[in-house]
Order: sequence, then structure tokens, then C-alpha cells
Amino acid sequence: MKNKKKPYKGIELDESTKNAILKAFGTKLKKLREKKEFSQESVAYAAGLSRSYYADVEDGRRNLSLLNIAKVIVTLDSEFDQLLTLNELKKLIK
Repeated sequence: MKNKKKPYKGIELDESTKNAILKAFGTKLKKLREKKEFSQESVAYAAGLSRSYYADVEDGRRNLSLLNIAKVIVTLDSEFDQLLTLNELKKLIK
């Protein structure tokens, strides 16, 4: 008897969980930026973003796209896993 794969069930995120993920991401991004002693303006400019948009990302009010995350990571000379680890995400997504 062959193993039958279970149908894929997508992960549903309620508004509270979405907001928690955005806030956690923004907080980590801010700590990383401050550790590197960069201003919001300098990171935003280097990544091609407006300062107000970048500030909203750090405050957890905006959802940064993967391509813009990549530009910010390069600007900060950092690694993706310095923002949110799998374990941190698992705690947020229940």
C-alpha cells in the first residue's frame, strides 16, 4: 500500500498574528540598524526606499517585500536569519 500524501493545507494568519510578525521583524530590523550605527534615512536611501516607509517597517506598520528586504540586508551587511529565525516564527504562528 502506497503512502498517500495529505493534501496541502495553507497556513492561515489572523490579523493579530500578522501584526505580531510585522512588529517582531521591525524590532529586529531596528536593533540591527542601530547596532551598525546607521540612521533610518541612510538605510532607506541606500535601499531605494523613503525614510517614512522604512520607519513604518521598523514600527511594524508596513510589510516589506522580499526584494526590499534583500536590499536592506545588503545595506546593513547582514544575514537574513538575523531578522527572524524559524524558532521565532514558530512561536508567533501557532
